[in-house]
Amino acid sequence: MRDIKDITVFTNGDSTKISFWSNVPYFFTTSMEKKGIRVNRVDISPNDLYRKIFNRTVKVLLNKIYKGKNTYDYYRSYIHFLDTRIRIKNAIKRFPQSDAYVFLTFSISAVKLTKKPIIQFCDWTYDHYFQYFENRKPNFFELRCVNRENHQINGSDIVFSLFPSVSEYMKEKYISKVVYLGNVINSIQKSTENEILNTKANSEKILFIGSPKYIEGAKALIQAFIILKKKYPSMSLHLVGLSKLQFKQIPKDVFCYGYLDKADNKQRNIYYQLLKEAKVFVNTTPKWSAFSASIEAMYFYTPVIVPAYEEFTRTFGTNFIGGDFCDDNSILENKIESIFEDKSYNQICINANKLVKEFTWESYIDKLLLEIENCSQ
Repeated sequence: MRDIKDITVFTNGDSTKISFWSNVPYFFTTSMEKKGIRVNRVDISPNDLYRKIFNRTVKVLLNKIYKGKNTYDYYRSYIHFLDTRIRIKNAIKRFPQSDAYVFLTFSISAVKLTKKPIIQFCDWTYDHYFQYFENRKPNFFELRCVNRENHQINGSDIVFSLFPSVSEYMKEKYISKVVYLGNVINSIQKSTENEILNTKANSEKILFIGSPKYIEGAKALIQAFIILKKKYPSMSLHLVGLSKLQFKQIPKDVFCYGYLDKADNKQRNIYYQLLKEAKVFVNTTPKWSAFSASIEAMYFYTPVIVPAYEEFTRTFGTNFIGGDFCDDNSILENKIESIFEDKSYNQICINANKLVKEFTWESYIDKLLLEIENCSQ
């Protein structure tokens, strides 16, 4: 075993900015720096000009050929793959002293470009995306990208996934070492129990955090809100990550904030104020309901109502004590009302926090570094 003192981290975006990929690159790199490790940051995001040209020509054509069932774009193209590999090779030349090269993606790595440990860290693979979210086989071009990604993963020394079921699937599929270390809370503010619980006790605010891909859950929540509003005249619904333009009509006391950037002081304060004041967090989009936002809400003592999707139940169990599951939106208003009226509401809030309070970046990076150090011996 040897101590890790210098690491080069490759990310799809500027990792000094908190805005990218649910804040993960920012927390990943800054947490390492806090431990005294020198972090060489390398942005391998797609060339913007190439991306625009490719997506306005090739992607448009493929969308027509495959009738919309196509995810192959410039990011997934062989052109981008080759361009990125050149940038990776140049970065390795710039930082030859690195003890390891870490990629916050499964799509590309430094396979055959270095003898130093190659680490990959991400949520799920492209192949898993088709199996779980798309429920279809990849088309000809998508399959070529899947195969390239599989090669990159098999050539890495250690692969980390943030989710237990994905990790198990990967262990069966790949020859590289696959490790699951738990998940992490991407919060830059601390939660204070007494202050938050007192605020929530008198709150009638419902909070949704997501993006346009979670629109189904947001629409179901609005319908439940309309029903509940008759009984709770002071109730309000707050939608983060969505704008009014994404709905035909917005009822009274439903507020859309769009994307709230944590890098902006004003927007960050609004975001955390909503977390502290929310009576309940709700996102019942099938199969996935903004896992990262859900556990951040739980960290701020907010009960959550989500579908019983596999990664959530594998993380917290089927007997969930930090809120409730809802797989049938026709009874969503009943689930929300149950949280509002529960005499042990304070305990549910405390339970939610306890379930996630150990998901710190400090703890996660300690475990990750130990795995890398063992690999480097």
